[in-house]
Parts: sequence; C-alpha cells; structure tokens
Amino acid sequence: MTFARTQITGDDIATAEEILAETPVYKGSHREEAANHVGIMGEVIARRWLKAMGVKYVPTNTTQHDLIMPEPSKTIDVKTKDRTVIPRLDYEASVPLYNHEHQRPDYYLFLSLHRDKSLPSNDLRRFQEAYVLGAASQKLLHTKGIERDAGEVDPRNGTKFWTKIINLYHYDLITPNKSAEYWRQISPYVNGWEE
Repeated sequence: MTFARTQITGDDIATAEEILAETPVYKGSHREEAANHVGIMGEVIARRWLKAMGVKYVPTNTTQHDLIMPEPSKTIDVKTKDRTVIPRLDYEASVPLYNHEHQRPDYYLFLSLHRDKSLPSNDLRRFQEAYVLGAASQKLLHTKGIERDAGEVDPRNGTKFWTKIINLYHYDLITPNKSAEYWRQISPYVNGWEE
C-alpha cells in the first residue's frame, strides 16, 4: 500500500487560516484550538487531493461530515492526525466515538500531517507535508476496527486513550488510489465545475 504524499504549500496555509478565523473551538474538544488546526489543515489537503484526483465534492458546514459528493449524495468525514514521524502501515487511523451516534458519514478519509515539533502549536507552518492514508466505509470500520475504551492503555504502544475510539490499521484502509478511483466513478469532476 502506498500513501499519497504532498508538500503543504503557502496556499494551503492561507486557506486554512481563513477557515480557522471563522471556526469556533468546540466545547469538549480534547486539544481545543490545536484540534482545529489539525482538522482544518487535513480538510484543506483532502479537498486539494480530491480535486486533483478528479472527484467532485462540496465542502459542508456541518458537524456530521466535512464533504459531500453531490451525486449520488455520499458523505465523507476527514479524520486527521498530526505526527512528528512519517506514518507507517502498522500505525492506526482513529474515529472517536463521542460523536459517532450522530456522525455517520458514508466514508472516512484518513490523513496524517507531518509536523516540525520545534514550531509552536499555534503556527500552521509547523505542518510540513501531508499523507493521504486511505479510506474506510462504515462497514470496513466496524468489521476491521478495534474498539478501545477511554482510559484504556494500548498494550502495543502504551498510548492511553482519552476517549472511546475505533482504531483501524493503515494496512486495512482502502488505498488512496482505489478510493479516488471509486469516488471518481460515482461523482466525477467535470471540466468547468467549480467549488
């Protein structure tokens, strides 16, 4: 499996800053403003990647999902982690379950942002490059995913979970190319279409 890697550009940072200026810090957010930085940068990269891959989408302003493919109305939620290391196949993508009852997108698109830990957490320039890791449907998430409870310690790496989550190994995700190919078939970008 190959991840899709891209450098984060000045345009990406400018777009993320515009969106951040209008985005509140959600009550109960574990990482508060830093969570917005990671999530919004992930969405900006996901949008650029989907457009480059020829997938038609519309950004949304809901807490249920981030993007919608207008025909046949399929939803995508972007889940992003920031890391100081390059992602590997045996790392895990995560879906927090605190909002899972009302947040049921058709697909999840998982990304990792590689960050420079020497820069402060409020500086978007700390994100150097992004990796589109792959996607999962609800069925794949619940078939291959491993549920972890809040407070549980992962025996493989010692991570203590702050909330209940479902983890899915990167190697179990649908590859970026296969995801884009499928989405392009159901919601193709047509020349002249604009966001």
